[in-house]
Amino acid sequence: MLLEIDALAIFIDVVKFAIPALIVFAVSYKLLSKFLDDNAHSRLIEVKKEQSAMITPIRLQAYERLTIFLDRISPDNLVLRLSKSGQSAGELRALLIRTITDEFNHNISQQIYVSNQAWIMVKAVKEQIIGIVDSCYRECDEDASGPTLGKMVLTRLMESKEVPTQKAIEYLKREIEIVL
Repeated sequence: MLLEIDALAIFIDVVKFAIPALIVFAVSYKLLSKFLDDNAHSRLIEVKKEQSAMITPIRLQAYERLTIFLDRISPDNLVLRLSKSGQSAGELRALLIRTITDEFNHNISQQIYVSNQAWIMVKAVKEQIIGIVDSCYRECDEDASGPTLGKMVLTRLMESKEVPTQKAIEYLKREIEIVL
């Protein structure tokens, strides 16, 4: 019986030390874990700020390049730049489409830095302008000159309420405001 009392007393003494030790361990573990999580979170925020500082100028440059692209493929700019006397409508059509496609291909990497919506709009504008050129070409006589086709494209542009390239440029401007 004395042995049972000694064993019970020893057990109670062990429990008296073990419970506070477990409580101290749990509290210490929780505090250390929270400290390490906060430290990792702070470091992640710092890394994101550094990345943002590096990527923002590149993104702005992408918006700038796409704005220049849209301006360059604007039908009024294209026709004035590429139309020449003595040119057939077919030659002008081919030159307009090739120029639009080349300009687009030259700027295709910019899609990495802009939103999906902005890139979809840029592609849609490119296709719209090619569609306008093709539509006007189909309406031309077989022996029409390049300047005649150019005049038809410009007339179609003036008749429309919205210029596709201008609408896209305005969209890019709004998106840049969000980025900044």
